[in-house]
Amino acid sequence: MALMIASKPVPPHRRRRPFALIALAGLLLFKASLALLLLLGISLAQSGLLGDVMRINPEIGDLVAAATLSQGLLIAIAAILVVAAIGLLTLHRRGWLIAMVATGVFVGFDIVAFTAGTVNYLWMALNIVTVFYLNQTDVREVVGVTTEPLVPSVGRL
Repeated sequence: MALMIASKPVPPHRRRRPFALIALAGLLLFKASLALLLLLGISLAQSGLLGDVMRINPEIGDLVAAATLSQGLLIAIAAILVVAAIGLLTLHRRGWLIAMVATGVFVGFDIVAFTAGTVNYLWMALNIVTVFYLNQTDVREVVGVTTEPLVPSVGRL
């Protein structure tokens, strides 16, 4: 067996940010801006863009404006997405974890909405693309998410 030499980890400021990581951070910021636009009562259905495809109710802006809990929830969602994007851009593992957990929750809501027949196809597509980028090998490696098994194999047959 060859002698294994441990190499020093590359400092975070010298690591190169892969395209997938930058695209992922941009996607998270885009989703945060959509949440803030919804908070302001501006929906794509009200402006006539993609209303039929996305199945957005035109009155949703009025409902969100009337509900304080919904406003707080939208602010929290936007803040979580921005924190995850900043964490990813600064190459912290917690940014990846926050993005993964938030996207998992969003996908769960997408599945429930799909079965109820009230799905937002644009948001679902954004979540699918987010999951795709979160699971890219170069993104996982640069933020320090290991793909190595926790228990080493005993031997090979």
